[in-house]
Amino acid sequence: MTVHSVVPAVLLTASCLSAACAVAAPPSKNDYANGMSVDASYTQPMIETTLPDEVYRTVTRDDLGDLRVFNADGMPVPHAFCAAPENAEPVVSEQALQVFAVRGRVQVYPNTSRVTVETPAGTRVGVQESAQPTAEGLADRIHIIDARDVTEPLRAIRFDWQSPDGASEVQVRIEASRDLDQWQVVVPTSTLLLVQEGAQELRRERIELPHRKYAYLRVQRVGDGPPLVINAVTAERIAAGEEIEPLWFSARSLQSTDPEVLLFDADHVAPVSYARLRLPQENSSVNISLQSRPDDAAPWRSRWSGESYVIVTDTTRRESPPARFEPTADRYWRVHLLKDGQVYGTSLLELGYRPARLRFLAQGPGPFTVAFGSGRAEVAPAALCDELLADVSAGDRERMIEAGYVGTIQPLGGPEALKPLPKKTPLRVVVLWGVLVVGVALLIAMALSLLKRVRKPAA
Repeated sequence: MTVHSVVPAVLLTASCLSAACAVAAPPSKNDYANGMSVDASYTQPMIETTLPDEVYRTVTRDDLGDLRVFNADGMPVPHAFCAAPENAEPVVSEQALQVFAVRGRVQVYPNTSRVTVETPAGTRVGVQESAQPTAEGLADRIHIIDARDVTEPLRAIRFDWQSPDGASEVQVRIEASRDLDQWQVVVPTSTLLLVQEGAQELRRERIELPHRKYAYLRVQRVGDGPPLVINAVTAERIAAGEEIEPLWFSARSLQSTDPEVLLFDADHVAPVSYARLRLPQENSSVNISLQSRPDDAAPWRSRWSGESYVIVTDTTRRESPPARFEPTADRYWRVHLLKDGQVYGTSLLELGYRPARLRFLAQGPGPFTVAFGSGRAEVAPAALCDELLADVSAGDRERMIEAGYVGTIQPLGGPEALKPLPKKTPLRVVVLWGVLVVGVALLIAMALSLLKRVRKPAA
């Protein structure tokens, strides 16, 4: 082999090494420990589902970077994480309200007097004008609505109404009062409409109110026309959604050498924001300090302090409300019993969190698989909740979302996928070593070539 033939071969080898290091294999399901299918009708472009507790028991990253969504062809699809709601959706309901028609009467007092005229012929002419009332007139009719029985805030009222003059469009004013004495205008003017043309009908019978509680409402027609006849009034009330119970799990007890300190391992990478201490005895109370840290080397950080108790009577059982703090994915927890530590040494710690909602594009064929838990896969790129189809309006985006339901957890890569791969050698180091090897090979080739020339006998 000549020097001229060695150089191109060595350079080709170095370039191949660089290319091999630069190309990374695409992610696959087997790079993740476990997976679960997502069932949906797939009629919308986006699927959303709540992550189960098993995901937080398996993932290795608190940002869920070791979670991906694959379609049936094994290709990853874009996904995003949405914060779990703390409260359920507000509940809207209706309630019939009692309405009172108030009729006011106006007294008519003509300005008259009595005048008597007698002619010389004896004819007597008398004109009588009196200051006494001689007629009554009906004032505008108003309606007072009794809303005291509605415990939730009102957002609108709906009328069953008619106008004596047959008008199909009228203007009304609505006022509010707490004592039937002082009134405040809440809707200066609004329109009620009822138009019929054959089988077609245009109707506007609902008037929105400032969202709050009311005791009394007064409705009166504005402008010309006779007073309205209101047959019935229905209130549209809205109740705040109940708080969604967090997902609870029991932390694993660890051995502690201090009788006033309890140690626990969460075994979760979850955004914990609630905690409660389960005392072993009824009618007990203890003051505690709750702390956490991500690993054995980190310092303890205080999360909450206060009283934990459980009280039982003949009819009820009362426990202290859960401690609440900023979400943390710390794994290790410490409970410091501020007094009587030995009495409460067998207490258990329960931690609570709200799992994230996973949203992904239904890109490619289904079914889709959520793979999670990996020590060797590249960090999966995930968008924030509203960054997926960010250019679409919020209302249109919500209409593009379909609920998905996760199936049974199945192993994919198994526990081996949780082990990190050997540390990669940087590309620069690989190239430098390749160049060094090339240089050494070139020197050896030159030396061998020179040695052959020296040993070659002279002609």
